[in-house]
Amino acid sequence: MHRFVKCGFGAALTIFGMVAAFADSMRCGSYLVNTGDSQSRVLQICGEPQRAWQDGFIEETVRRNEGYYDSSTLPQTQTYPLPSGGQETEVRRVKPVYKWEYNPGRGRFLKTLVFYGDILMRIIDGPRQ
Repeated sequence: MHRFVKCGFGAALTIFGMVAAFADSMRCGSYLVNTGDSQSRVLQICGEPQRAWQDGFIEETVRRNEGYYDSSTLPQTQTYPLPSGGQETEVRRVKPVYKWEYNPGRGRFLKTLVFYGDILMRIIDGPRQ
């Protein structure tokens, strides 16, 4: 039984370590930057990154099924044309991926910020400095 508790505790620490590798906010001085912030907001709060580079592209595909429209249920203020019948709309966008590195100081984790286009999507903890 004692061995089972040790294994369970070790597994929990391993899982916690993997989850902790991705953060959703980073402290810059007395302010926080969060996922969803723009590049300009991060620059304003944290300043220039130690290192910045473009790391490829991602392609986003958005699909919507417009369905069938009954003209009697539509609002009368409708000003744009609606598709006739059940049409599926697909929009593809290619966005650049940017990575910025910040070194918060000795004994702290190196931070890599990942932007899709202009939006901060991930903050990754690197090695201790």
